[in-house]
Amino acid sequence: MKKLRIIFAITVLVCISSNTFAQQIENLRIKTLEDKINILYDIAHEKSGQLFEIKVLCSEDEGQNFNIELNSVTGDYGSNIEGGKDKIIIWNVLKDKKNLKGENYVFKIIATPGIVQNQTDNVEAFHFELVDCYKKDKQLICALKVTNKGAKRDLKMINRLARIYDFKGKKVESHSSKLGTVRGDARYATPTLSFQPNKTDIAIFRFNIPEGFSNRIKMLEFGVEVLDITYGLDLKTGNIQFKDISFDKPQQSSKTELISQSMKLNIGPEINRVVDIKPPKISFSQPLLQMDKAVNVNNEEVILKGNVSDENGIFELTVNGMYVNVKETGEFESDVYLIEGTNNIYVRAIDKFNNSIEETYPIIYQALNKTDQRQTSINKNNDPSKLDEKSTKDGKYYALLIGVSEYADPEIMGLDQPVTDAGKLYNTLTTNYTFEKENITFLKSPTREEIISELDRLNKLITEDDNLLVFYAGHGYWDTKDEIGYWLPSDARKANTANWIRNSTIRDYLRTVKTKHTLLIADACFSGGIFKTRKAFANAPKSVQKLYEFPSRKAMTSGSLKEVPDKSVFMLYLNKRLQENTQEFISTEELFSSFKIAVLNNGPNTPLYGEIKDTGDEGGDFIFIKRKN
Repeated sequence: MKKLRIIFAITVLVCISSNTFAQQIENLRIKTLEDKINILYDIAHEKSGQLFEIKVLCSEDEGQNFNIELNSVTGDYGSNIEGGKDKIIIWNVLKDKKNLKGENYVFKIIATPGIVQNQTDNVEAFHFELVDCYKKDKQLICALKVTNKGAKRDLKMINRLARIYDFKGKKVESHSSKLGTVRGDARYATPTLSFQPNKTDIAIFRFNIPEGFSNRIKMLEFGVEVLDITYGLDLKTGNIQFKDISFDKPQQSSKTELISQSMKLNIGPEINRVVDIKPPKISFSQPLLQMDKAVNVNNEEVILKGNVSDENGIFELTVNGMYVNVKETGEFESDVYLIEGTNNIYVRAIDKFNNSIEETYPIIYQALNKTDQRQTSINKNNDPSKLDEKSTKDGKYYALLIGVSEYADPEIMGLDQPVTDAGKLYNTLTTNYTFEKENITFLKSPTREEIISELDRLNKLITEDDNLLVFYAGHGYWDTKDEIGYWLPSDARKANTANWIRNSTIRDYLRTVKTKHTLLIADACFSGGIFKTRKAFANAPKSVQKLYEFPSRKAMTSGSLKEVPDKSVFMLYLNKRLQENTQEFISTEELFSSFKIAVLNNGPNTPLYGEIKDTGDEGGDFIFIKRKN
């Protein structure tokens, strides 16, 4: 009877929330980067959790015949592709064709609905499934199916820690909730419910949203507490997150397609190459932004208008890490959400020959009807320049760099690059950023014991105000059957896993080291299994100060293939981006965004970024601070 009640509740929610939107492909963009073609697109208005099979076709006669086969493609194509923004397919043209030369090329994207796979997350053996999310009467209503997969205990879900974030950085807290039959109708309400083993119930949260709120949000998160009653009271806290969520409910899932505009292409080995080393140029017309002078505004949301130009064409433009559409004339428009005080707007443009320019424009947002005294306090607290002062005084930047090139077991092939790559990262961190040499440990082809011993030492040394970067390059292995990932230190043996280091072991250490921010960078087979959510990455403009305020446990990996090439494209562009960066402060999310497409265009791997499972991430990010000369 209980099971029937839960099924009925979910069915009612789906029926109430249905609407007439139809899923569709939008914003199809075709870009060339040297000999590659980048096909970017969005899947919008889909049911939350809907997966698709994506096909891409090409025609050289304006769409009369789509007879060009695209075999050498990577990215968001094939089966089980999620809906969302800024999907990308990269076609390595010259592997399939001798050349593409003409004026009538068009591309077609076809999306066929597959299975629906709701997003899930876990805290302390509680399993949470997002079963519905919809708008009704200026409210957003979200429903979770909660299952206790452990012993009997109590679950608390706190209203003020239930939050939605849009793609502009706005946050809305829940004002009303219901966990099973227990209601909470105030901001500080904490509905609490006892769960027997294997018990399942429904949690519903309501959010008051402003007029014109988007039909898609960047993130939905919940703070939870789990109370075990043993010989005493054992209270554990956790955070669950779901990302890039659509509120639309199409009545019927059906195949959809979109054809690009006709375009001229000129790709081939015999074509004379233009020598271009000049970066693009950027200018603003509204407001009149200047790099050396702050502009004052009184609105929290500002529409930026400007022009970006290059004699051979623009490949990409980002504002605060978000992709911006550029017209053929070079004109662009982007809306930016500001916090009170000083905001730095980071603009980066790349041309079709990989030349780039990066500029920073300060904007001061001063809200109306605020006293001068109040505003002075706000400016002081939110000015990112104060971040360096605080970090230097209260917290240090530590790093553990591990490169494994040599293996004792002759059955495990040695590698040339890991120690070299770790050394290059060491030089970049100590030369360009606020990492002091005495706070960096560089382990060259260490054993398992040496790695674990150093993690133990850091656990005792590092404080809650400090930041830790852990880098690993070397062999990794992902056991598909048991879904277990490993690092292989120098004393690993192929015959057994006694000296291998499990991903879960690394995750446990990252949870226990009480830092302000921890960042793991792994250039090895690491699999997406370490990440907290299916959708590990989404671009959005953010305030650096706010990112530093909340603790974080993030990971950035070179990919999830079973074998990562010895010569790492991932490390090449990570180091290059860190060295070229001109921003005084850059978040890891923005750093990753700035070189992800370059890695996709120049290697077989899809790099990953996101929160690490069950390690205490609270929505912040690791901030790289430039060293002042």
